[in-house]
Amino acid sequence: MTSGGFQLLGLALLTSVITAMAVLGGMLGILAAVAVIVMTFVFIYKPTMAAPLLVLVGMVLARPNIWGEQYSMVSIGFFGLAAGIALVQDKGGFLFDRREFRGVRSPLLWVSAAYIWLLLRVSSQGLDSTSQTVNGLVAAAACLVSVVFVVGEKKRRDYLIKGFIFAVLLVSSSYVVTAAFWAAFGVGSGVVGHMFIGNWPAPQPVYFPFTTTVASQPVLGMILPRFVGFAREPGWMAMYSAVAFFLMPLAGWHRKFFKLVVLVGLLGTLSTAGFGILVVCLALRFTFSRKSKSDIGAVLRLAFGVGFVVFAIWAAFNAPILGFDAKGAQNGISLSERTAATNMGVWAFQHDPFSGGLAADKVGAVNLVAAVAAYGLPFSVAMGLATTAPILRHKNRRVLIPIVTVVFLTLLMSQPSLDSSWAFALVIIAAAAAIDPAAPPMKKAPPKAKTGQLPSHYQHPAAEKALKASALSD
Repeated sequence: MTSGGFQLLGLALLTSVITAMAVLGGMLGILAAVAVIVMTFVFIYKPTMAAPLLVLVGMVLARPNIWGEQYSMVSIGFFGLAAGIALVQDKGGFLFDRREFRGVRSPLLWVSAAYIWLLLRVSSQGLDSTSQTVNGLVAAAACLVSVVFVVGEKKRRDYLIKGFIFAVLLVSSSYVVTAAFWAAFGVGSGVVGHMFIGNWPAPQPVYFPFTTTVASQPVLGMILPRFVGFAREPGWMAMYSAVAFFLMPLAGWHRKFFKLVVLVGLLGTLSTAGFGILVVCLALRFTFSRKSKSDIGAVLRLAFGVGFVVFAIWAAFNAPILGFDAKGAQNGISLSERTAATNMGVWAFQHDPFSGGLAADKVGAVNLVAAVAAYGLPFSVAMGLATTAPILRHKNRRVLIPIVTVVFLTLLMSQPSLDSSWAFALVIIAAAAAIDPAAPPMKKAPPKAKTGQLPSHYQHPAAEKALKASALSD
């Protein structure tokens, strides 16, 4: 690039920074300025990383993440640009149309089917807003299509997978620092600012160094702020932490320290569902992650696995602080509202599974069961298949089971599936990661013995053979 080109690039960069800071302002403006600088260098020096990075920028602006309620329409531009760059880099080809990508494509198919059902309900029953449904479809399609395009090529796929894991690890590391700060100076100390998160009505505190939180919960006599990371609610961040935990081995990240940091972040969300789902999926990974070498081994692994799952379910209900029973004692209102919505979904399934429009007040379609009352059974089935269908169509389904189960159980039990585009993007990312997972870490080879410690006939086999031959000839 000529000096004139660099000058034009610098002028464009400066203009973008000033514009972003002027329009957005505050912390978000600063982050936008940093993103512009980083993206400029990536486009110049590492073009293969550009599309994955744009997807990750769109991630924080998409639902159900930290700025998704305000800027979900802006995320469409980032996702569209990422898909366009990937298409150009692939020279107009669709690398994701190969057979091994069937599981990667299926979430897009089923999420589209769910929105088509909503559009049919709008036209026939008028129970939903047409514009809201169309906006949700466009946002979801942009997100999922861009992820499918990006993961079609291996280098981009690796960048996106590791980029997501790094994002979770980064915010979790911040929470670890914050927790240590609280241990030294008291819970609630170290506030560095406030910002709007998701659809929370008031600005939420941000703690040193950059830990985002919402609300608080009593724990052992303390009132702890709930870690939310780059999600809009702690329950979503718990899901992201669990997905990252199970993605790490597939990406070649085997260090136990990294997993520990992510687990601390998950516990910091104080999410009952997140804790229970993690324990259950750990049991599933033990049961299905690898194939036994013999029939007896398979039976024993299945037996231990079933016992582990039963214990995990028991722990999810009875664990102190994060168990469901403890949740009921600490926050009975939230649990009762979710229970009412779920019960309404069960009633709708039994009496009127297709009409919808019967959701309970306040929380509505808070999970897939409650969504039966709000949007009808076909919507819940399609959204459920969007998370589980990749298992049926994947060659490495064993390693995929724990990850997609995290997303499925989260949507089944505690979080709404409508307009939660990034949840389904994670299923696509997991299915892509399982296509060619990183090899497990090799055990260290035993140290070689010194030559002087070996018998002489092992040290010099040729000389020993010659000596024996001469002795026979004599």
